[in-house]
This record gives sequence, C-alpha cells and structure tokens, in this order.
Amino acid sequence: MWTSVLAYVLVLPVIGTMSAHLSYVNQHLESVRSYARGQKTAVIDGHSVDVPAVVAVSRDAHLPRIDSSPEKQREIADAVAVVAKLALGEQSQYGVTTGFGGSATTRTKQTALLQKALIAHCQAGITPAFRNGQVLTPEEQDLLFPQDWVRGVMFVRLNSLIRSQSGTRWVVIEGLYKLLLHDVAPCVPLRQSISASGDIGPLAYISGILTGHPDNYAWYGQGAERRVYDSPTILQRIGLQPIEFIAKEGLSLINGTGASSAVACLGMHDCHIIGVASQVLSAFAVEVVKGFQEPFNPYLHEAARPHPGQIEAAANIRRVLLSSKLARPHHVESDPEAALRQDRYCLRSSPQWLGPQLEDLLVAQKILDVELNSTTDNPIVDVQKEYLHHGANFMAMAVTSATEKMRLAVHHIAKLSFAQLTELLNHSTNSGLPPNLAVGEPSVDYSLKGADVAAAAYLSEMAYLANPVSTHVLSAEMHNQSVNSLALISGRYTLEAVKLCFMLMSTHIFALCQAADLRIMEATFRSKLFSVLRTETAVHLPGVRFDDDFFTRLNNRLIVLLNGSTDQDSATRFERVMNDLASTLMSLLNNETTTMGVPLRAVNQWRVSLTAHARQIFVATRAAYAESPDAGAKLLGRTGMLYTHVRGVLGVKLHWGDPAMDKTTIGSEIAKIFRSWKSPEMAELMVRILVGSDGDLGGITRTKL
Repeated sequence: MWTSVLAYVLVLPVIGTMSAHLSYVNQHLESVRSYARGQKTAVIDGHSVDVPAVVAVSRDAHLPRIDSSPEKQREIADAVAVVAKLALGEQSQYGVTTGFGGSATTRTKQTALLQKALIAHCQAGITPAFRNGQVLTPEEQDLLFPQDWVRGVMFVRLNSLIRSQSGTRWVVIEGLYKLLLHDVAPCVPLRQSISASGDIGPLAYISGILTGHPDNYAWYGQGAERRVYDSPTILQRIGLQPIEFIAKEGLSLINGTGASSAVACLGMHDCHIIGVASQVLSAFAVEVVKGFQEPFNPYLHEAARPHPGQIEAAANIRRVLLSSKLARPHHVESDPEAALRQDRYCLRSSPQWLGPQLEDLLVAQKILDVELNSTTDNPIVDVQKEYLHHGANFMAMAVTSATEKMRLAVHHIAKLSFAQLTELLNHSTNSGLPPNLAVGEPSVDYSLKGADVAAAAYLSEMAYLANPVSTHVLSAEMHNQSVNSLALISGRYTLEAVKLCFMLMSTHIFALCQAADLRIMEATFRSKLFSVLRTETAVHLPGVRFDDDFFTRLNNRLIVLLNGSTDQDSATRFERVMNDLASTLMSLLNNETTTMGVPLRAVNQWRVSLTAHARQIFVATRAAYAESPDAGAKLLGRTGMLYTHVRGVLGVKLHWGDPAMDKTTIGSEIAKIFRSWKSPEMAELMVRILVGSDGDLGGITRTKL
C-alpha cells in the first residue's frame, strides 16, 4: 500500500505554477548573491531596478551603476527645460509657482526661494543633538533610520528621478548618486512621514545634504572611523559643491515614495525567506511527532482544491518528507502510535494555511516591482506635450497594500509555527517525547518550558502588529492630506514583525533539533529494550513457545506504555511500565492453550528483571549519546540538512538538563539561530531543502526515493 501511494505521488504531472513562490525566491536569492559578489551590477535607469538590487545596495553596500549616457542626460535636460518654460507662463504650476498642499492658493515667481521654503518646512522631525565627528549612542540612533535603509532610499529615489519625468537637473541626480557612491548616509528621522505626499520628511533630510545645510548631518567614513558630520563637511570631503535647487527640483526630490518603497523591499526579501522556511519547518514538525505524509497527497490539492499556493506548499512539504524515516506515509490501524486517526490541524492543514500566504507575498512582490520603476512625484513632466500633469502618484497606498499583506502573512506563518511548537512541547500531543523536550529527568529538567513562554510573547506582539496601519489614517496638513497611506509606518512595523517571526522560528528550530535528538535516543533505547524483552521472556518462561505475533502485540503495548509515561522520572517510570506490561503478558498467556501452569513467580521475576534492564538501557543510551551527540539527522528526510547546519555550522548545543553539561543558556543557543538569519546561508539552505536533489522547482515528477 505504501509503495503504491508513493508511486502515485512520483508520477503525477505538474499542474499550473506549482512552485511559483519557491522559483521566485530561488531566483531572488541568486540575484542578491550575484550583486553582493560583484558578478552583477544594479543599474539606475528608471526601469530595471528590482527588490534584490535594493537589498544588495542597502545591506551589502553594493554600488549600482547609473545610466549617464548622452541620450539619458538629454532627456533629463529636456524635462528641466519644460519646467523652466512653464514657470514663466501665466498658468500656475503646482510647487513651481504655487505654495504647497493646502497652501497652493499662493503664487510666486521666486522659484528657487520656493524650493528652499519647501525643504525647510519639511525638515520637522526629531533628531539627536548632533555635533561633528560624533558617534551616536543607541538611544540617539533609535531616533533615526538605520543606515542600510537610507542607502536603499537614495537608490530607489534616483531610479525615479532618472526617468526624465520629474524635471530635475543632471547635476542634482549626479550629486545624490555621489552620496551613494561615497557611502554617505544622511541622518533621517525615523518618525515623521505619513507617506501622503510621498515621504517628504525623510527625503527632505537627504536632500538637505546636497544643499550644504549646516544643520543636516550624515554618516561618513569606514569602520571605526565612521562618524556623523554636518553637510558642509561631508560635501567638502567628497568633493561636491552645494547645490541650489531651481524650479521644482526640491519638490522632485522629496515628493515620492522612495523611503516607504525601500523599507518595503527589505521586508519583502525577509518575508520571502520566512515563506520558504515555514514549509521546511512544517515538514520537520511532521517528522518529529511521527505525523503522516498523507495530507500532502497531490490528489487533495491538485484535483480537489487547486489553489496555486496550496498546491505548491503541499508539493514542497511532500518532497521533503519522502526520504524521512519518521514521517509515516499514511495511517495504519494496527500502529500503536496512531490512535489519533489524523494529525492535528497545525500539521495536517499546513498547505491550506500557508498557501494563501505564499500567494499574497507574490502579489506584494508584483506591486513593488511596479513601484520601483515608476515616477512617484507631482506634477509629472510630459516633454512631448510640454505639459505638467497634476495628480497624486506620490500616494503610497500601493506600498501600504503590499506591506500589510506581508505583515499579515508573517503573522499567519508565525501562528502556525507557534502551534507546531506547542504541540511538540506537550507530552500529551507529541507522540511519546518527554514534556518540554527534556533530556534529563522531568522532575528537575523543564528544558524548553521558558522558550514556550518566550514564543508566546513573540507571537502576541506580532498579532498586535498584524493589525492594519492604514485604518488609522488622520487628516493632516490643512485637511489637504485628508487621506494618506502611512506606508512608511506600515513598512517599519512589517520589519519589526519580521524580526519577531525570526525569533519565534529560531525557537521552533531549536525545539525541532532537540526533538530529533530525542528520537534518535528513543529509537536506540527501544531497539535494545525490545531485544531484551525477547531474551528475558525466553529466560523466565522457558516452557512457553512464542511466535512473532505474540511479541508484536507485547511490543505494541510496551510502546503505548512508554509513550504515556514520559513525564515520569526513570527511577520509577519503568517499574510502573513493567507492572502494566505484566498484566498484558498474563492476558496474552491466558489466550495460549499451551501455556497453562506458568507460575506467577516467573512472571514477577520477568517483570523485575525487565524493570532493571529498561532503567539501565535508558540511562546508558542517554549517556552514550552525550559522548557522541548530533546524530539527529539520521532519521530525518531533507530536513536533516537543517539539523546538520544548526548543530554543525552554527554550533547550537543540545540542552541536556544537567547543569554540569549545560554551560550556556537556552536563550544563548537559540540566539545563534536567530543571528544566522542575517546571513544568506540560512535562506539558501531553506530553498535547497525544498528544491530537492534534482533541482526541480516545478514539481516532484523526477524526485527519486
């Protein structure tokens, strides 16, 4: 029966875009890696920037190339000329000859002074008290954008300005580009923007560096020499002259979605990794509780309910589990550990739960792909018609839509991970593992009980953050900005939710690896105990002949008794287990017509001897594993790659529940996993686990047993 089920799984054809998300993430990570290694260069040209490029520029300090061709510079100059011409006309042009926002009733021909007034009134955020050569304290840094965000913001804004629809001179574009090249990171207030008329506050602080404003500061320098300096000092050090903005240039620089889009891209990258990891961890969770592979059968998803994300999640988890020695292909009634006919929801419904999240992440991705290569200020220059189109492309609601999908998806993924974790830590639901995954004696080892509480704290905070930000819009700026997107706030909260999810997943991974170790100890212990059971039965009941069926029934009862007693210390546990098993033995003997006259003394000696042996084997198995640990991957499927990475590469130790052996806290060990999410290796490992040995992203038709 098992063979026929697996055969069906292997030959079923791929339907639709089974691995759309996994395929995208694989390409995404490859692009980030290529940018980071210098194998590929991001180009600021107005139409080819993508999320991986933003991630590489932000987090890996990748230096993009800018399209400085004569043709591009000519297009930009033409747009500037249109603005200059219209600025002289009788017809008012917003932000060129008028005031801003609700003050657009005013008119002026002092176009350069108008741009200064714009930058001045938008620099209203709270910053530290800066001084030249300063190293910021953590408290001061908390008021500002992280530097990697700022690099991304400048990159994204440049890609919009270079589209020749903003009316910004080449000297301004080139100046902003030089800030990026010299790793100048303007100090930008973390809080101020409502992402209505774009992210005008953050972008005003970045633009202020170009003007040489003495109260605008930026980070500059390398390593330990990196300090905060005022903009005149910065410009002098990088050889750039202060720029006085002409008509519309200040507005073009700050009136856009560059800040919210850049932050959203960083969240998007992390959310994709979380989406992939959620499937790996779900498969791992199935294994360590000896769950069933049946819920991932393709018929359920491809023939019965063909949602693309559901199909993909089921196929990926199924592929991971095929080689597992722990996950059972399907339910067998005679299995002593399968009294529960089907797994609980957190395992069985993981494709149906995760699938919609994968789909939402891809929708968010498409939104950002468009946003990154758009003109997002106002008004927008139409060179051919010599016209300024007045609209609201700065409204970042598209970005908010993306980040809120991302944040809600992350919460739902975290909720599933938490449910799987709590099932694993509870000895009444984890198929025979000890409570809290204690390796030591349960009366004095509470192992992951505190981690359980910590995980609840992470999820509770995430649940709060998952609420929409966009429903909290307030009317601002003379009721002109009566609706606004709050995209940057939403992006910030999304990154906070991502961090919490990584904390929870790190806790989950620690528990999964601990459970894998316990399963190895369990398998070793049971194998030896079952052998001793046969031997001791023959020794103490020599006059009785037993067949394999007899021992199968006796072993099955022993498994049930062992699984139900993991919360007891070994000193008393096996006496209780063998007392109950003796009753089973007597019942079985009474059913044998040739076993009349077996003395009770023999049964009692059998019980006492098995009790001692069980205790001795249990303690010896635990001690032997301490001498040669980290063997948990032996029973796992493709998740063994994650176990090996955690134990070997990251050096995360098993918690023994023995103060003499546990030299680090549980939290310190979990933190090793948490820190690893910042490196590309963890993300690439998660993808590799799902892809399969044949590298097939499109299905499992070539997967080998």
